Amino acid sequence: MAARQRHYPARDMRWMELRGRTFYVVMAVPRPLWARLGGKRRLVKSLGTRDHGIAVARRFAVLAEFQRAIEGARTVASTDELTSTALSWRQALQESERDGFAAFSGETPDGRPAGAAQRREFAMWTLAEATDAIASSRGSEAAEAFENIALGVATPLLLHVDAWLKEGGTKGPLNPRTAAQYRADVTAIAEWAKQSAGVVTVEAFTPTLAGRYVTQELIGKGVHWGTANRKITSASSYWRWMRKRAGVKEHPWQGQSVAKGGTRETAPKRPFTDAEAAALLAGNADPELADAMRVAALSGMRLEELYRLTVADCAGGWFRLRRAKTRAGLRRVPIHSELTALVARRCEGKAGDAFLFHEAGPERPGRERSAALSKRFGRYRQDCGVHDREEGKRHSRVDFHSFRRWFVTRARNAGIDRAVVAAVVGHEVGNLTDDVYSGGPAEALLRACIEAVRLPA
Repeated sequence: MAARQRHYPARDMRWMELRGRTFYVVMAVPRPLWARLGGKRRLVKSLGTRDHGIAVARRFAVLAEFQRAIEGARTVASTDELTSTALSWRQALQESERDGFAAFSGETPDGRPAGAAQRREFAMWTLAEATDAIASSRGSEAAEAFENIALGVATPLLLHVDAWLKEGGTKGPLNPRTAAQYRADVTAIAEWAKQSAGVVTVEAFTPTLAGRYVTQELIGKGVHWGTANRKITSASSYWRWMRKRAGVKEHPWQGQSVAKGGTRETAPKRPFTDAEAAALLAGNADPELADAMRVAALSGMRLEELYRLTVADCAGGWFRLRRAKTRAGLRRVPIHSELTALVARRCEGKAGDAFLFHEAGPERPGRERSAALSKRFGRYRQDCGVHDREEGKRHSRVDFHSFRRWFVTRARNAGIDRAVVAAVVGHEVGNLTDDVYSGGPAEALLRACIEAVRLPA
């Protein structure tokens, strides 16, 4: 007699997926809202557990959070439509002003062609009709904002963001990650202002409203003081630019910074321990990730610096870094003896302008080449059991940058001078003599620093 076949019920994985051994909640974003949610096509959040039952119990709270974000994006999108229409009116009126409102043709009551004054009056009447329609459907505040933007007496909050980011800061053009962070910070503030206070223009954004944002959204929610001040700095930079370039008079972010320790403390990022570094290097990483970890550990370079290296940048036993976040980041780094074969293998058969880490494909504007590997490393790190996250915190204290911290720690513990280590990793030394007048450490000292660091057994 044939054995009875057992049928087990399938696990409930609705709106969930398993990454490594951790459950995540996933929700698709409607296509029209992709741009409003930072280009995201899906919202993803870890449930912080490997237990399926616990994950199922937690998922609906996260789904509710996602739904609120999507509904908020819908509200913002509808407000942006109104702003876009008002800007179209502004452009049309400005162009019409130059050509005598010729687009608004008509006749006077006695049958003569309308002059410039009559045509302008008709244009203003048409705008008033549009404003009244908005007041009926959206309220008087929305109508007033629409009319002020159309007449050029008010500025939409995000109107100048692209121009601001394109110009960059005092140190020149912003790198893609910094620009994206600034954009996200300012956009989040603008969306908060629309949803909480109905404010959509620069002129309506007062110091009182800025203080309310800091109190409610940063201090009130326990955001770390460093993160809070970064967000305030982003907004302050944008308003300073508008004062200089767009004639905006008020700067609502002056004096809004959060005191150090003014919000809850969090443990800082740290280097890998030798045991953690050994576990990662000995794990079952794919070839690209395995090579990237070794180069980072034996050079102290940032991840994006690795991914900008070309074959020509790796000639003659040196890495040449030609693009960096700061002036100190433009440097030459000796290729460690343990990396010679790896670099030769990756350069073999390639043209001089080919990337050393070719797997990431060509450069794309506004995106870092290393972004995909950075995310993959996060999953790989957890699979290797290398994780250090405080209770209630989203991020781990260790990440790919911890290889850079590990390199600096090992070099300093080997007795290498602080200025030499700084020159290798591309940091300013912090004193006038070395930063301005010195030609930098000798090549022999740079190479001694590199060779002092060895991979853990």
